[in-house]
Parts: sequence; structure tokens; C-alpha cells
Amino acid sequence: MSKDSADYDIGYGKPPEATRFKKGQSGNPRGRPKKQPKDVAAHMADLLDEKRTVQMNGKSVKMTGNELMARRLMEKAMKGDAKAFEKVHQLAAQHAEEEARRDRKARTRGDIKILLVDPGMGREEGLTTAGERTLVEKDGKAIVTESWPGYEPNEEGETDDDPGL
Repeated sequence: MSKDSADYDIGYGKPPEATRFKKGQSGNPRGRPKKQPKDVAAHMADLLDEKRTVQMNGKSVKMTGNELMARRLMEKAMKGDAKAFEKVHQLAAQHAEEEARRDRKARTRGDIKILLVDPGMGREEGLTTAGERTLVEKDGKAIVTESWPGYEPNEEGETDDDPGL
């Protein structure tokens, strides 16, 4: 008999003696990785997000570096600085473009309607309209009807562009 089986039980939380860590040996010899130093861009981002207290019209106001820069740029543009004026218009156009993109994205999301239907309804009752599909959960508790505007099924009941949902 070996030494392991004679006087030592091997099992959960009790590894064989040969595979245990030796005295003075670490379980993580390389140690925790060192934290990488921040680059200039990360420091700038931190500074721009930092809150600062500034005097506006005799009152102390807290604002971030981004807000402060936008205010100063706007003040310069209003005083007649041509470069600042051009930059303000460039940023305004960029903001308007981003808002239009968000609006287009929000409008395209509204095409699918999901309606909860009475769980007792039979499956064939839920498929009476073109462009609707009824999904039943495995346990049969709920029926969900999905409908798509403009859906036209072919002879087999599916469209050519159906992604197989």
C-alpha cells in the first residue's frame, strides 16, 4: 500500500500529498498583474469629467470641465472670435446630426408589436391574421403573438425574406 492510501484520505479539500503546494511555494507564483499606468488621453478624460467650482455672476457654481469649456467657447464666439464661432457651428451641426440619427433609429424600432393573449386560447385561434405568429412557452402558461406590418406570406405561409424566426 502507498503512503496516500494508508494514513491519508483523499477527497474533497484533501488533495494527494504529491500534488500539494510545497512549504514556501505560492499558489500564484507570478502574483497579481501590475496596474497599467494611464495614458494622456485617460488623464484628460478624468480632468474633463471632474467637477470644478467657478464664479458666474458673483455666485459659485459647480460644473465639469466639459461644461466649462463649452461656456468659454460660446463666450468667445459671442465676442466675435471667428475660430470660436466656426467651432460652435461645427459642434452644433454634429449634435443635430447625432440627434437625427437617434430619431431614425427610434422610428425603426417600432415595427414589431408583441401582444399578450389569453393563455387558454388555442394555437389555431392565434394564427388567423396574416403577419402574426403565436409563440407558446414550453410549460404552456403564456401565449405571445408577434405581428409585423407589411408581412405577406407565400403559399407555404412564409415569406422569402423571413429570417427563420
